[in-house]
Amino acid sequence: MRKLKIYIWMVACTFICSCSLLDVDPVSTITSSSFWKNPGDAKAYLTGIYNRVRNLNNTSYYGEDRGDAFKAGEIGPTTVAWAQDLLESNAPSYRDAYNVIHHVNLLFLKIEDLTFTNPAEKNRIKAEAYFLRAYTYFLLLRVWGDVPLVTDPVLSDDVVLKARSSKSDVMAFILSDIEQSLSLFPESGYINKNYASMPAAHALKADALMWKAKVLKGGATDFQEAIKSINAVESSGVSLLPDYAKIFDNANKKNNEIIFSFYFERYETGNLWMGTYTTSRTDNLSMAVNLDEAATSPNQSRHVYAPSDKARGLYLKNPGDKRYKVAMIDLVDKDGKLILTQTNKFRGKVYADDRYFDDDLIAYRWGDLLLLRAEAYAALNQIPEALTDLNTVRNRAGLGRYGGPSDKLSVEKELCDERLRELFVEQKRWFDLVRFHSGGAIDIYTEVPNLQGKKGYPLYFPINYNDMILNDKLTQTEGYKSDVR
Repeated sequence: MRKLKIYIWMVACTFICSCSLLDVDPVSTITSSSFWKNPGDAKAYLTGIYNRVRNLNNTSYYGEDRGDAFKAGEIGPTTVAWAQDLLESNAPSYRDAYNVIHHVNLLFLKIEDLTFTNPAEKNRIKAEAYFLRAYTYFLLLRVWGDVPLVTDPVLSDDVVLKARSSKSDVMAFILSDIEQSLSLFPESGYINKNYASMPAAHALKADALMWKAKVLKGGATDFQEAIKSINAVESSGVSLLPDYAKIFDNANKKNNEIIFSFYFERYETGNLWMGTYTTSRTDNLSMAVNLDEAATSPNQSRHVYAPSDKARGLYLKNPGDKRYKVAMIDLVDKDGKLILTQTNKFRGKVYADDRYFDDDLIAYRWGDLLLLRAEAYAALNQIPEALTDLNTVRNRAGLGRYGGPSDKLSVEKELCDERLRELFVEQKRWFDLVRFHSGGAIDIYTEVPNLQGKKGYPLYFPINYNDMILNDKLTQTEGYKSDVR
């Protein structure tokens, strides 16, 4: 057994004021008399966990890069995930995710020693923590497949290393955590949409069950239970905003369509990746006659990715789609010649000194869940119900009712396309493609340009070489050969 000494830093800050750092030495110090004295410590620690989960998910690397919605932008560099050139030597580490899991596990351990005058407060903290652990394991499952299940905090430098658990076992653990979360929330609605809630837990449950049903080859019961969870979210009072653009308005955060989002604010954290890495520097567009319409920055923008031709084509397939100009903008010169296309959805906010991309990171919203429910209905061959939800989304976009073929395969393909139009650059596309591929509706190796000619290339990430060295119980992801040893 190898020994791995883990040094952990926690960020403890509120979501409504400037950040302050709580520097935490090795775990032995965390458990000393300096902390874990009262319920406020547990709440501060939970806030630090939210920050860690947000940082883990503030990237296109794990999902969006591998899909078909982007092409290389004007600056770069694109990632090896986008190029579908992942290797043991260049794969990202999953240690940040396990850092989150460690902190959740430690919170579960230490909270039992604290005295709460209000039991509901303790239950809510635990409910949110179970949600965040399930959310993190769900990311690990979708990205790496088989992963170690760690349920205890690291309390010394003698770490009992674990092998990778099967995908089915990891999924069972995720669903168990979600059920624990649902059982503990004191209220059925929302307190603050930047925090986990019962509706958010139902959204995560539906998402996980759809993955279980399609990718892990579950069954009809999983689709049916996913529908029930989405119905529970609907009863929480969410609805589609009449104006699609208002969902992403920086001044309209936590609106009625949002179910759960991660808080961003210029003075509290860095930029949201969707803005920073998909918009161009202002000084590169001085010749654009419509520059004032675009969200650009001389300092914060970096046009690593542009909308793919396929993504643009799917919008233009339906003339009059109101989402097109919200999703992306064509910058043109005085002669009408295209200079470049950039995203237009997460525009940030203009401050006195610059534009900052401090839009909230949306995890779940009602438009997403409507299409997920339609997908579940279609999988059950309940086509009229699937089309009802699809048409609700289409009507908001100005497209009217779907008039194409109504057989199961055609409707599933249309739903796959519709999810790109509705959820462009919202970190859903790669995971959608994997689900629809696993369900037989599409062939991911023809849908994704950088997978063409690579039939059989693994859809899961390899384990990073350094992680393999630190844990000799790990075996490499199927389909990868070592390029180091």
